[in-house]
Parts: sequence; structure tokens; C-alpha cells
Amino acid sequence: MKIQPKPALCSLLIGVFFALPLLAQSLTPEEKAKKVAEEKVKKLAYVKKFSWLAIEEMRRTGIPASIKLAQAIVESHSGTSPLATEANNHFGLKCGKEWAGKTMFRVDDDRDAYGFLIESCFQAYTTIRESYMRHSDHLLNPSKMDRYGYLFALDVLDYRAWAEGLQKGGYSTNPLYAQILIQTIEELALREYDLRVLTEVNGGRN
Repeated sequence: MKIQPKPALCSLLIGVFFALPLLAQSLTPEEKAKKVAEEKVKKLAYVKKFSWLAIEEMRRTGIPASIKLAQAIVESHSGTSPLATEANNHFGLKCGKEWAGKTMFRVDDDRDAYGFLIESCFQAYTTIRESYMRHSDHLLNPSKMDRYGYLFALDVLDYRAWAEGLQKGGYSTNPLYAQILIQTIEELALREYDLRVLTEVNGGRN
């Protein structure tokens, strides 16, 4: 099943994309501070709503809940991106050769032979929980061991090393990806969820 973005929504998003830089330049310091505060509220609301999924997956696979939540927040814009709202894809996972499920096509960073941006194929899910599980399976995929395998030998509390490893493995083309994840984890105190799972696993012993 192929999910296509609505034309009106696409036009709106393109307009917003080009308007944001101009808007940001015209904001006063007070307006900028208000915008940052509003974004943090959205992030905290996302964490409150979906932290249980990150904890569940940390128990199942060992991927730090802090990393899981930070990636989801960044990739889905706190659950508000079209990919998240229309396809339940909170981690920006593309189809790849192995994916045989539902899909959604939208312009991202793929280009044709002439260098022009083309639509990318993204995985689409029935539930958000499936998105969280697919993200874990993606990092644990044997065919991607050379990219992400060593992450699972890291200390689960070392979110910095995990973030840097994800960037090194090519999860995102953004050169600041690791820095953004680390900042998100520290801003929202997401490490507490890793500690919570560890405490549980160790029977109350830190």
C-alpha cells in the first residue's frame, strides 16, 4: 500500500520551509525565547506520551531509551512531521531493499543521476509501536553490523558514544546529528530513563 502526501499539505510545507528563515530573522529576542520554550513543551509532551515505548525497547534490545527518544524527537519533530502523522514513522526509516510493507513517498535527500532531488521511499506502519520496534530491528540488522554492531558493546549510559556512533554509521546526513541528539538528551534529562531500566534490571542496585 502506497501512501501519498496530500498535495495541499505538500504546498503548505514547502511554503513554510522557505518562510522560516525569513521569519527567524524577524523575531525579537523575546519571541525567539518564547519559540524555544514552546518547542521544549512539545518535546516534553512527546516524551511523556512515548517514553514507555523507548523503555520497552531498551528492555528488549539494549538500545538506550534516551537515544531512542532523542532520535524519535529529532526525526519526527516531536511527532508532528507528515511522515509521523500519516505513516507512523517516527525514525525516518527508508524502505531499502528488504522492506515489503506499506510505503510513503516524499522528497528528502535522494537525488537522481543529474543531481535533482527525487521522492524517497519511506516505511509506513500501522502503529507507532511498530515504528519503535522497526528502528531497533534496523540497528540490529545483521547486514548493518559493520555500521551499528559495535554500538551494542558500548555502555548503555554513554549516550554521547551512542550518538556519535549513529552519526558515524551514517544514520543521518546531517553533520551535526550527534550533537543534536546529545543536546536533546541533556535538555530533556532523558538519561533518567536509561537509569530506570538499569535499576530494574539490577534489582534495585545501581
